[in-house]
Amino acid sequence: MKCFLLIFLSILAQDILAQNISGKWFGKITQGPGGYSELYDLELDLSQRKNIWGDSYAFKDNSVRIRIGLSGKFDRDSIRLYESIEWIREDFVPWDWVACVKKFDLAYRSDGAYEYLEGTWNGISKDDPNEACIPGKVILSRTIEGLNKFLEQRKDSVINTIAHNPETAAPVLVDFNSNFLETEPKKVTEIDVYNADLQIQLLDYMKPDNDTVSVYLNREILAKNVQISKRPALIKFRIDKRIVLHELLLYAENLGLIPPNTSELILIDGETKHRVMIVSDKQKTAAIYLRYKPAENKRKTSK
Repeated sequence: MKCFLLIFLSILAQDILAQNISGKWFGKITQGPGGYSELYDLELDLSQRKNIWGDSYAFKDNSVRIRIGLSGKFDRDSIRLYESIEWIREDFVPWDWVACVKKFDLAYRSDGAYEYLEGTWNGISKDDPNEACIPGKVILSRTIEGLNKFLEQRKDSVINTIAHNPETAAPVLVDFNSNFLETEPKKVTEIDVYNADLQIQLLDYMKPDNDTVSVYLNREILAKNVQISKRPALIKFRIDKRIVLHELLLYAENLGLIPPNTSELILIDGETKHRVMIVSDKQKTAAIYLRYKPAENKRKTSK
């Protein structure tokens, strides 16, 4: 029995390795809440011998176009592909979008005449290797016809939000009551925001003394080890419109030469700017809460 099992596994491995995935693949790639887009187009152009190499192409609404070189290999029953931060060509990228250098973990399968690569991805920001991208799922087909068939039958297995409009979905409440990294979140202010795409600038409003903070959105890292100086550090992000209240945390990685950790945060919401003075230490983490309200509901007020 043991001998038979070894032979079976050997044959299975040979079948996987014998599968040639060279050529063009058409698909969709998703990103979880808080990412730039919940769904965009992905194409792979692959060549294969002992290893795999080629290019990935990302598209969004015919405007975002990024080409990244990649390489990879078969790993048992998985296909692992790695984009290269050294080989990126950006044809067009909106100001608020940062390319993710991705790692794909895919599996090959066939369904009648159709062939698919299906799996997950994660990655890092092209601009900051210490910043993790919000991961997601991947579905690729040899043909556009096969891709359309898959999405008609199993689109919910790729991303639930394809099946509904996030603008009309039930609001999502997030619990922020627990402590964070052994500190107590201390509410500084709550701000109404009217755009999903936001920016924050961080700078020192006192004498620079090497303060360093990390910024979290809803307990997920946005920026790691930001040094506070007189030159503003810019952080761009996108909030999930389904969430009622978002939490921005400024966690003090150190207290600088003159405790506590002090900074000025400028929140940029469209044409509106909000200035907030921040103080954090090793016991309390500054918390700013953002309440999303669609732009059409914005009241005309003087700022």
